[in-house]
Amino acid sequence: MRKWMIGMIAAVLTVVGGGYVYTGYASGDFCRLDGNNVCYDANNEVFKVEDRSKITIALPSKAMEDWFLDQFYLTHPGHTVNFDFRIIENLSAQQALDLGVDIFYTDTHQAALLFDRLTPFDSRIDRNASTEGIVQFTEIINMDDVLFRPFSYQGLLFVYNKTMLEALGYDVSTVTDTNLPQIFSRWEDLIELAREWRSVPHIYNQKEINIVFPLTFEEKWQFYPFLTAGDWHMFEDNDATQAGFDQENFLASLNFLKTLGEVTWDYSAQPKDDWLYEKVINEQIAPFGMAGPWMFVDQIEGLKSVDYVFSAFPTYQDKQLKPLVIVTGLVALKNEAPSLTQEILRILSLPQATQTALDTTKKILVIARDQIGNFEMSDNRRQMSLAFTYSEIEPIVALPQNTAKLGFDFYLEADFMNILKSVYKQQLTPLEAQQQFIDLYQSWLSENNR
Repeated sequence: MRKWMIGMIAAVLTVVGGGYVYTGYASGDFCRLDGNNVCYDANNEVFKVEDRSKITIALPSKAMEDWFLDQFYLTHPGHTVNFDFRIIENLSAQQALDLGVDIFYTDTHQAALLFDRLTPFDSRIDRNASTEGIVQFTEIINMDDVLFRPFSYQGLLFVYNKTMLEALGYDVSTVTDTNLPQIFSRWEDLIELAREWRSVPHIYNQKEINIVFPLTFEEKWQFYPFLTAGDWHMFEDNDATQAGFDQENFLASLNFLKTLGEVTWDYSAQPKDDWLYEKVINEQIAPFGMAGPWMFVDQIEGLKSVDYVFSAFPTYQDKQLKPLVIVTGLVALKNEAPSLTQEILRILSLPQATQTALDTTKKILVIARDQIGNFEMSDNRRQMSLAFTYSEIEPIVALPQNTAKLGFDFYLEADFMNILKSVYKQQLTPLEAQQQFIDLYQSWLSENNR
């Protein structure tokens, strides 16, 4: 798998060949800053810096730049470094190369494209940091060295309208570790609720609520968590020729979809394939839905006196459903000032850097589950940071004979949503659907793996 990933990197972005190579790591007064060595001051637990060096850093806010400079010169008084700052939240691989940026934030896929140019984080940076709930975001790119430090999330999460549920008489005061109401922590609970929903009118804000959860087949990316209900995860063996559609776990996920289709989730006159997740937030049409950081949830809560709660997805048969998420992280390209680079990475990895980012950006930050309570942030951001730890990134596995193509491209390109919809509508059995997925992937693989 490592060979396929690196091959994909070389094929897609040939400009990354070359660059600086340095491997010297030393400590104490005998370490010479010569453009090759990384020198560590063990007494003060900082890295020494190459004076008069030039380095370009992209940060997500001007306040983070100001904070960084204060920290740097407090630690290294009297040193002169030519810092060139760019205020850019997220750079692609090509943008970073075109702009000549040395240290920046990018997502996992873009970082993979720069794999051969990335500088490993020194092992003394964040050496005791917790990774509870977030290690899955870096398992592939950090398989040998730490090249990518997760920073922020973007994606859709499960959300529920606490105000509505309380007004309808449900006690949601007791929550699970995943922030779901104890009484609605499983899809089995929501299925039972949906079956009961029509028997008694549910009136909230002087209107009848006819939707429990607005399930839609409109968009593939947001649908992924439903395919993990059987504990199935695409390319779990990191082999792009084996997507896993033949596994019992995938069949179990299709059986879950069939079970969902045996229940009416939407008793309204709305077209059943409409995308209604924004309306769950904007118009309060259902107690449960999906929402993302861009949906102005905070503002709507203030305007409408409603409390939305973000959480992990409910489980099914004790298995956790996991949505996809885009994770952005801190990376550094190899350059002529390796020791200075490590010191910059050390400072930007401090807890104070995380708090500064929380205070000066609107990003949802990647924080280990057991550390979320140590930072000041709004309730919604805290809930989202926790909920995103129950998600996963797109697999970064390239086809063996066409390393410019990722196996996950099948999920984005292939026409299979009608298969899933047919299972949901009881028009196709899970076994029949599974075979169609197997055949569809083999056809796609034959066409693209060459």
